[in-house]
Amino acid sequence: MTLRIILPVKPFDEAKQRLAPAMPAAARARLAEEMFRHVFATVVDFAGPPAIIVISREADVLDYVGTRGATALAEQSPSDLNGALRQASAFAQDAGASKLLVLASDLPLLCEADLTALARHDCAIAPDRHGRGTNALLWPTSPLPDFHFGEDSFSRHRAAARAVGLDPQTVLSAGLAHDVDLPSDLIGPTK
Repeated sequence: MTLRIILPVKPFDEAKQRLAPAMPAAARARLAEEMFRHVFATVVDFAGPPAIIVISREADVLDYVGTRGATALAEQSPSDLNGALRQASAFAQDAGASKLLVLASDLPLLCEADLTALARHDCAIAPDRHGRGTNALLWPTSPLPDFHFGEDSFSRHRAAARAVGLDPQTVLSAGLAHDVDLPSDLIGPTK
């Protein structure tokens, strides 16, 4: 089994718009970058840089991961998350991946044990703590279900996996469930 981990990363100055009531733009960009660096470092420790594909429109992000041995993939336009993931998954399949782990870049509590819990399955989905969004997906590349990020993505991803004959397991952990989208999601002091 060849696992490739895909991290989609929005340009930091465009990220976390729903935090605007609690944080100025520069602080939101800094927070998005800090969370990405944490997730990236955790994934590097878990699987090593060659297993990682980072897809982004942000040149600085691509430079950062490229100098650390990960694959830096420039997102094609027009861009949207599902389209970017289709682009990255096609790249991974062409490179021989048999499994894909798609992971959100805003998981401040993520640890290696969370990734180990996901990787022990053939097909798994980690929902957000509300049970509606998707923070991680583990898909086989054949058959490869489509990506359905957006409103109620957890149930839509489960349905997509089942539609191609997969039995998606639900993986619950604080590190995978706690993403940061709203002011109520913030942990600790904000600057």
